[in-house]
Amino acid sequence: MNESDNESIAGESASEFGYDENEDIDLDPVGSDHDEGYQDDDEMVIEPPEVRRAPYTIMNRQELGERQMRCLKDAMELLDVTLEESFMLLRENGWDLGKLQEAWFECEDKVRRACGVAQGSSSSSSCPPPGANTNGQSTCPVCMTVFDQLFMIECGHGLCQDCWTGYLTSKVDDGKSVIQTGCPMPKCGRAVPPDLFARFCDEDRQKKYREWYVRSYVDDNPIVKWCPNPGGCELACEYQGVDAYEIRCGCSFLSCWACGEEAHSPASCKTVHQWNIKNSAESENISWIRANTKKCPKCHKPIEKNQGCNHMVCSKAGGCGHEFCWLCLGEWHLHNTATGGYYQCNIYDKQTKEGTHAEDEKVRIKAKHSLDKYMFFFERFMNHDKAMKLTVKQEVEIERNVQTLHDRHGFEIIELQFLYEALHQVRQNRRVLKWSYVYGYYIEENGAEKNLFEFLQKNLEEMTDALHEKLEKDLENQILNDDSVPPQSPELHKKFMDFRSKVSNYTLVSNNHLNQVITDIGAQGGLTMGNAQAPAASSAKTQNAPAPAAAKSAAPPWHRSVANRKG
Repeated sequence: MNESDNESIAGESASEFGYDENEDIDLDPVGSDHDEGYQDDDEMVIEPPEVRRAPYTIMNRQELGERQMRCLKDAMELLDVTLEESFMLLRENGWDLGKLQEAWFECEDKVRRACGVAQGSSSSSSCPPPGANTNGQSTCPVCMTVFDQLFMIECGHGLCQDCWTGYLTSKVDDGKSVIQTGCPMPKCGRAVPPDLFARFCDEDRQKKYREWYVRSYVDDNPIVKWCPNPGGCELACEYQGVDAYEIRCGCSFLSCWACGEEAHSPASCKTVHQWNIKNSAESENISWIRANTKKCPKCHKPIEKNQGCNHMVCSKAGGCGHEFCWLCLGEWHLHNTATGGYYQCNIYDKQTKEGTHAEDEKVRIKAKHSLDKYMFFFERFMNHDKAMKLTVKQEVEIERNVQTLHDRHGFEIIELQFLYEALHQVRQNRRVLKWSYVYGYYIEENGAEKNLFEFLQKNLEEMTDALHEKLEKDLENQILNDDSVPPQSPELHKKFMDFRSKVSNYTLVSNNHLNQVITDIGAQGGLTMGNAQAPAASSAKTQNAPAPAAAKSAAPPWHRSVANRKG
């Protein structure tokens, strides 16, 4: 392999994992000081209250390596094994030392066999120690070349240096499965000890192996997961629970521990899974075809109506050329002015009144209804998703406005923190509203639960829009761009204090509405009747509010939305 190949591999390794050369974790605990690089204990790091109270731990790559090394050392001392053996034993047991300890003292030999670790010295005296070389000439079982020495592992199988190098290099190039590398001999279940990679692989592949070595603490550990931020994040979280707990990563991404998706309250993990399948699968394409096309009565090919006339001609290019009526699907030569002409069909109207539509037509009408409902919820889901993502860009604008208010108008930075709090509240509200439409999509249409939920959702949506508008427009128009009031004047200070009071109140009230939407969802994912009176006490606005709008009309909201657009 030439130098250019090595440089290419090194570039791929660095881009794949994004680590620095100085961050490599020393796999050998002997003679190494793992306390180096620790942050100074005297340096105070102030964390948000929700992070300090969190029952989970966010770790970077260095902290992962240190946590992994402590776990390896504990296993070494408890089981009296080497570092390489402790790694293979813990990885096979999900890095659960308690589970490994229980199985180990119940039957050590069974655990060793399952993990590919050689037996203890008492039961394997005939096997050479790892790294042993054969005496005298031996034939490499891979290349069939005679050598004076072969490098052997504990199972007794040995290869020449070139074959070991080629075998281990190919395993590293295969990816994360390299940490499960076993003896190359058929029917041998022994695992290759990690120190062989340091002996036979080049420097670039050693770095790559060390990265997979550390990552195995997350990939094979059920209580540690990588941050699922779609924008990319190298942090990991350790959490002992199994419930759908919301995890706030150091990158500010909020995720659900149970399913690994974005935090999706009030929707359940099962509901989110169904929604994602519905959005990504071909089911919606089929629904659109059913709702907007009809089958030719003769050749049964789907046909879309692209003109106003009901006279349809099945295309001869892919169909049969049959002429029929779009409404009743009858033969067109039977239609004339007596049947209503080109734009109406008395036959179809008669079928509608009598309820004798063909089965295909009933399926099409049902698909049309289902598609209208889906589009209603999907559009609002995407609208809040877009608005939530915009708050990330708006945070830069808030920082610029804060600096302007400080430099030009003389306000203290501490006085302007309410702007950040309000923007974060808007972002959180948008996320909950986004997933509330997923929750609402699967609620039973004609039920008190849906009416109550839509009422709570409406309150939160109105308050969020009002707060978002104040941050986007009122701050610019009333404070920053108001040239009628001199900077640092008492009049401007009074206007600012009024603006601050309104924004703070809107933030507080919208947070109350947010908590109401979340807490009023029952333990099983449904609104409890015991919480039905909660909306009345949320604010003066909701006390005077009329009964839920959904209760006034039997028509679903997506039907009302279509009717409003037509009007």
